Amino acid sequence: MKRFAKYTLLALIVVASLGLSGCANQGQPRQRKEKFQVVSLDKVNGSIGEGWKITLTVANNTASNMRITNAAAYIRHNNRKIGRVVLDGEVLLPRRRCSQVEVPLRITLSNPIAAFSLLNKVRKGDFSGVAVDYSISVKALASTRTFEQENVSLEQLAKQFNFGLKQ
Repeated sequence: MKRFAKYTLLALIVVASLGLSGCANQGQPRQRKEKFQVVSLDKVNGSIGEGWKITLTVANNTASNMRITNAAAYIRHNNRKIGRVVLDGEVLLPRRRCSQVEVPLRITLSNPIAAFSLLNKVRKGDFSGVAVDYSISVKALASTRTFEQENVSLEQLAKQFNFGLKQ
């Protein structure tokens, strides 16, 4: 179930990051410094009953702290809702720094049999037919901005995060 959570939660990660690369001090030359980026998915632990903790390395190159206040994603397989992922608390992204953050999540499965079938498919590296609808609210200083997108391919997200895909 950990891998299922790992791949389904990529939707929450990709919202704030369009270009993925390492922190500025990791040796790769960069032409343009991204304002915010997810550098890596470091650890996934927890359970469905107790909730999940996802550890990410993120770079917030803005002048202010950012706070993810609300986030939710629906996981779809062949246009059927399989489950929902919800942020279970706020996440602080410290300003002008590359740091590890812990993201608390709750997962609800609407169709456990289909979810386990999907889990086996994802474990084999096959993300076809899997899509995500997400919404995430980010607060910086006194303003809050909400990002939403529907029907984002999990295969596309996996490629962005360099997870192995079987052809």
